[in-house]
Amino acid sequence: QTCALPICHRLGVSVNVSGRQLDDDVNLHADVADAVADSGLEPGLLTIEITETMLMRDAASAARRLADLKILGVRIAIDDFGTGYSSLGYLQQFPVDALKIDRSFISNISRNPESAALIHTMIQLGKTLGIETLAEGIEDQTQLLGLLSEQCDSGQGFLLARPLTPAALEELVNLTPQFAATV
Repeated sequence: QTCALPICHRLGVSVNVSGRQLDDDVNLHADVADAVADSGLEPGLLTIEITETMLMRDAASAARRLADLKILGVRIAIDDFGTGYSSLGYLQQFPVDALKIDRSFISNISRNPESAALIHTMIQLGKTLGIETLAEGIEDQTQLLGLLSEQCDSGQGFLLARPLTPAALEELVNLTPQFAATV
């Protein structure tokens, strides 16, 4: 949460989890619970990102660990979605809030009909399952327009913003009308 008078914004944060962390039954849950408690962050503003490949190493165990994390109230996102060759049936087992569509699909959306078709399918899958879709690696206007026409829920990439210092982020948030509208 950033607060600069007169406006206060609720901003979320995403944290990538490694395969080794995901494999650790006890410490992952405790580490996330401690981080949420120590930071004062509302649990729903924390998104834990896990790659599709890591989830598929031991899907049943991963599903149990993610369910454990969901009890804390945090969000779960599958990062690099579409690259891990998972069975779509597993999506029903995982308590997932968001699918982050891998940048390799986004980069080819306007040049490759197959990439555009896969993006369309992933976004529709997310909508059908009630899972947010987020496009990674949006770098040009054509990509953004293609994703908007598919009704992708959100996106990230250099077209939207480069990495920012905390001061630059606060300035951007306070100067951008859509942030003020969400207060």
